[in-house]
Amino acid sequence: MRFVARIVLCAVIILALPALGAGGFAGIGAVIGAGLAIAATLWLWLWLPRSAHAAFEAGKYRAAARRYRVLGALAGTRARERAALLSRGGCAVAEGDVARAEALLATLAIDDLAVAERAVLLNNRACAELAAGRDPHAALALVDEASALRPDVPAVQHTRGMALLAVGRIDDAIAVLDGMRAGGELPPRLEAERCRDLARAWTQKGETAYAEDYRLRAERAP
Repeated sequence: MRFVARIVLCAVIILALPALGAGGFAGIGAVIGAGLAIAATLWLWLWLPRSAHAAFEAGKYRAAARRYRVLGALAGTRARERAALLSRGGCAVAEGDVARAEALLATLAIDDLAVAERAVLLNNRACAELAAGRDPHAALALVDEASALRPDVPAVQHTRGMALLAVGRIDDAIAVLDGMRAGGELPPRLEAERCRDLARAWTQKGETAYAEDYRLRAERAP
């Protein structure tokens, strides 16, 4: 019922704006009210989700988390609410706030999720395991499951590369990290992280020239 209530409330507000404008300022008021109604709709359905994703990709995790929180509060469907919650969990992991991330993710039952949502949840849990410095084999098991569900997602591949590095499978980690760009260019933040992890991997193999090359690439990323 809460989703129905949210949809009805938003519809009432949007429909009321032209009427309120007309009541206060006649014809021009109705036009202004209609413009505000359109702007509010575009803000909620287009600008807000895109700006949240853009903030996350740019590494502005607090700003992204605030926008995802608003999206979750105004979500008209359970799927949109789950997506906002998963994204907030991802922001918390990226900020290093493992406790908050795990508290958010614990509210979701994996059996209730669609395939793509399961992959995100498993990936975020694996990231939390790695960030907390716990058992890397457990993190690898989680991200292997996520990768089986969505092998095409570079962020999942990146988590798998980090987990492989953490368990000492350096050659496998390099192969996975190299393969992240198979689908094209990556967002600058993710590319920088990929290069830093490759620098770490090549350092562990004793290949200092390769390691230095990737360190420089990470520094040059926007």
